[in-house]
Amino acid sequence: MKKLFTTIFAAMLAIAASAQIGADPTMITFKPFSPGNNPMVFNCDKVFMYVVDDNNKMTCDEHIRTFRDGQRFTTRFKTVSTSSRTSQIYLSIKAKGMLTIYATSASSEVDRQVVILKGAKDLVTDIVEQKSKRPISLEIDKPGEYQIMYPDGPINIYGIRFIEKKEEPAAAAEAK
Repeated sequence: MKKLFTTIFAAMLAIAASAQIGADPTMITFKPFSPGNNPMVFNCDKVFMYVVDDNNKMTCDEHIRTFRDGQRFTTRFKTVSTSSRTSQIYLSIKAKGMLTIYATSASSEVDRQVVILKGAKDLVTDIVEQKSKRPISLEIDKPGEYQIMYPDGPINIYGIRFIEKKEEPAAAAEAK
């Protein structure tokens, strides 16, 4: 499994290395696309997002949503089922910092669970609602590969932000 994961990320990095970063280099956002025509790699400055969609059903459409922190989006990435071998989202994070996921339930009637994993360890388990305006945040203390799971059913992801934590030089930290 680890070899497969490493192979996937190596391919992802090669593909995304030439991709342009959008207007906000800290944010992954999406452009509308149809099922089967979906790009599988998205990125911002320190994060690559790789999507496994073996059934070619995930889409992105126009949808306006403003979250509690004032962040406004005009599109959403729509997963189509529970996370599984055929429907997965991976993140390769290249630095320490704060990861923020802007997501809601894809159902207007049922809340959804979102789990962020590093390896087999759950780092965050949160519930998102359709009307939710609260993003999910997680401090990343080790660069590496992470996974976004949605075990209860589909979710909508509006954006993923990563703010790198700049390390203070040792001399400056000791002077404080």
